[in-house]
Amino acid sequence: MSFSVKSSASQLSLCELPTAVSNNRTGNLAVGVPLQTTKKSKKFVGRNYPKSIGISETYQKTQIQDLIDVLRDSSEKGSIREAKAVHGLVLKSSFEDKDLMVLFNHVAHVYSKCSEFKAACRLFDEMPHRNVFSWTVMIVGSTEHGLFFDGFKFFCEMLNHGIFPDKFACSAIIQSCIGLDSLELGKMVHAQIVTRGFGTHIFVSTSLLNMYAKLGSMEDSYRMFNTMTEHNQVSWNAMISGCTSNGLHLEAFNLFVRMKSGACTPNMYTIVSVSKAVGKLGVVNMGKEVQNCASELGIEDNVLVGTALIDMYSKCGSLDDARSVFDTNFINCGMNTPWNAMISGYSQSGRSQESLELYVQMCQNGIKQDLYTYCSVFNAIAASKNLQFVRVVHGMVLKCGRDLMVFSVNNAVADAYSKCGFLEDVRKVFNRMEERDIVSWTTLVTAYSQSSLGEEALATFCQMTEEGFAPNQFTFSSVLVSCASLCFLEYGRQVHGLLCKAGLDTEKCVESALIDMYAKCGSITEAEKVFDKISKPDIVSWTAIISGYAQHGLVEDALQHFSRMEQSGIKANAVTLLCVLFACSHGGMVEDGLFYFQQMEESYGVVPEMEHYACIVDLLGRVGRLGDAMEFIRKMPMEPDEMVWQTLLGACRVHGNVELGKIAARKILPIRPEYSATYVLLSNIYVETGSYEDGLSLRNVMKDQGVKKDPGYSWISVKGRVHKFYSGDQQHPQKNEIYVKLEELREKAKATGYAPDLRYVLNNVD
Repeated sequence: MSFSVKSSASQLSLCELPTAVSNNRTGNLAVGVPLQTTKKSKKFVGRNYPKSIGISETYQKTQIQDLIDVLRDSSEKGSIREAKAVHGLVLKSSFEDKDLMVLFNHVAHVYSKCSEFKAACRLFDEMPHRNVFSWTVMIVGSTEHGLFFDGFKFFCEMLNHGIFPDKFACSAIIQSCIGLDSLELGKMVHAQIVTRGFGTHIFVSTSLLNMYAKLGSMEDSYRMFNTMTEHNQVSWNAMISGCTSNGLHLEAFNLFVRMKSGACTPNMYTIVSVSKAVGKLGVVNMGKEVQNCASELGIEDNVLVGTALIDMYSKCGSLDDARSVFDTNFINCGMNTPWNAMISGYSQSGRSQESLELYVQMCQNGIKQDLYTYCSVFNAIAASKNLQFVRVVHGMVLKCGRDLMVFSVNNAVADAYSKCGFLEDVRKVFNRMEERDIVSWTTLVTAYSQSSLGEEALATFCQMTEEGFAPNQFTFSSVLVSCASLCFLEYGRQVHGLLCKAGLDTEKCVESALIDMYAKCGSITEAEKVFDKISKPDIVSWTAIISGYAQHGLVEDALQHFSRMEQSGIKANAVTLLCVLFACSHGGMVEDGLFYFQQMEESYGVVPEMEHYACIVDLLGRVGRLGDAMEFIRKMPMEPDEMVWQTLLGACRVHGNVELGKIAARKILPIRPEYSATYVLLSNIYVETGSYEDGLSLRNVMKDQGVKKDPGYSWISVKGRVHKFYSGDQQHPQKNEIYVKLEELREKAKATGYAPDLRYVLNNVD
């Protein structure tokens, strides 16, 4: 869409309208002659109606003001009933043309404010006289109802009818330019404003600088601000808000400092805007300055200001300051916005328990929860995996009815169930959604992927694309995780192709997922290619390639990339160091592994977690240093879990250490008595060291307690279909052909001199 000016710069009163015609107008917009007040044939003038009300000239002026007051009151209340009554009264009365125009202007304004814009248009078309206020009402109404194109048409027709805009009309058309998202039109209007002599008016100038900011042209906004002869709170606030919304957060704060240094007194809108900027900057000291200003102004306990301060401190990572603002001003507040901000702050900062405790307090205080409350609460539930809360809070949402059955809440509920491991509930929530968006589908795909149900994840992904939803980077990331878990290299390559077509292959989460997928599917070369194309790898990308090399036994490559990562200035995190320890363990590099473990806290500021301790146990166990491994476990600063003991038990099986194996098994069984691997490993240790009776006895104990060993299986994908092969499987439809081929392979292996290790075969026979 485009507009063009017909006349020269000195004759900008006439505008050429575009050919597009809106269906939102009724009647013809072309009216009258080019006078300041346009006239039409008096088709709807009062004297064409029977006079039911006689009004004297003296009384008439008083009644006009009374009617205007009624209409203003109707506009504020949003009540159209009184406006219609006044409209009917005016039509049946014999007001003078000027008074009739004033009253019709106010009636049209009320219709527009009460969402009856078509009625306002009809009245406008029927008005015998119009002035700049009439046109301004229609421009403002069009903008408020999202009819920005119509608003611009009204402005052009107003000029073509010879009515010059005033400061209010100029401000109104500026809002239409913002709605049309057209910087070009905005500059055309700016030229009109300068021509009309409103360029230095503070009200209009503020609207212009706000327009430029909303349209992303901060350079023009700054130029407008600097050329203004005077500034007020509104102009300062518009600049601060514009900088904040355009990502110029430091500039917004600096403007705030200038403003409060004597240029102008800040108000609540100043504090709200600059709080957002400081939250993005994450600088607590700046936040303190903003809070001090709010306190000096006596507005810290204002709900909008206080909520903004809580959110600001939360984003700065200073939850104690956020809670101080909340406790000081809003602990007894009946409005939910400060509560929502504090709950969200805790949730987003990983302090889920405090988030849930505050939510309980909110419920006890009888404060109404809304979708923002529930989204934050479900995020906290998901992070804490609080099984008790998820069903209770979901029940509360259902009791609230359809008002809360929106995308954001449903998606948060599904995600919480997913994180808590309730996959069936995720599917139920998904199936009950009346409408779904890409987040809904991604949540379900991710739930299947994280539950190691790769086939279901891929099937859901296919269904999603068939229904016309375009995957985003997070959907693709989860799909690639499923491809990696299933070792579907060809499928992964196809997904990679889709990513390139969608232009999402350079997204950070996708790049690391691609590296991981190729590495786990056995193609470390393709993983390297993806990594080498990344211009600035982040910690996740480095960790993915280091992990890939470690999984392939390429220990030197893994450590070289770790060294390169450090040289690039990126500091290792807990996951990166776990991959390094894993690489050292698989490469038999005991001393290197111990060195990196010792450096975790000293050099990297990372406190070792249970996985790191288990990795060191594996490092020592692989080379037969079982005594050192046991001593290492005894010195752990925390109680070892079953993962640590299971690692030691596996090492005892490899090296035939029965005594330590027994100790490890005794530690595991009370924690996880249903875990079959413990019985099998200890039984194998007994058998391999010649204690057949003890081994068989342990297997019998396992049977008596109802512990079953899940059969091992392998799988392949042929033409998009997954074929699984279980140990001793008698259910596969092609089992006869499979066993014939298996026997053929066995004979070929024997012919080449292969001798099977019968220990493992015997130990797996129940």
